[in-house]
Amino acid sequence: MQNRLMKLWQHLLQLLLPDFCLNCQRLGPLLCEHCHHGIEFYFQQPTINNLEQVYLDELQIMAKFQPPLSILIKALKYKHARNVAPTLAALLYQHCQIATADYLSFVPIHQIKLRQRYYNQCQEVALELGQLAHLPVITMLKRTRHQTAQAKIKNQAQRLNRLSQTFAIESESVRQLIRGKRIILLDDVLTTGATLNENAKVLKQAGAAWVRGLVIASKKS
Repeated sequence: MQNRLMKLWQHLLQLLLPDFCLNCQRLGPLLCEHCHHGIEFYFQQPTINNLEQVYLDELQIMAKFQPPLSILIKALKYKHARNVAPTLAALLYQHCQIATADYLSFVPIHQIKLRQRYYNQCQEVALELGQLAHLPVITMLKRTRHQTAQAKIKNQAQRLNRLSQTFAIESESVRQLIRGKRIILLDDVLTTGATLNENAKVLKQAGAAWVRGLVIASKKS
């Protein structure tokens, strides 16, 4: 019921209030052309070199986590601005090479956080990107433990240890579905890569043939 009310409220706001750039507040699209040019896209990809074992076969990160891109991500993630998802998906489609794959999936959030936020921001972007790239979007993973946000844990060893057995395959039918398949796994923000890598580990252990991480923005230098 709460989720339906939130969707109705967001729809009413979109009808009553004109869109404006979330970075510079100009009337128009959520990201104006001027601010679009302010995004620092990666041409040489950062690498994950701080993990004992990397389960991702490939990793592509679109841009650095800084304004104006970080403003869009935070609006979607923390301010119920669900209408930002199509803009982020369009940026990914325009600036990343969406490799040939069987499925597109996303990093899950715990049910407690889902009830608080009403949606998974990664899922919202994945659904929009799936339409653009003509890829089926499947919920493959679930988060089994509710914890402090991973980005708030500064100690690398603690970050890795607390992720152990935190994620699992959504269902046995999903496990059957992904065996031998090529999967793109979407995450919104990469800090150390530990969460995305742990998700890839679970998918590979379930029989996925190939997992590519696709990230909107990275905090890594």
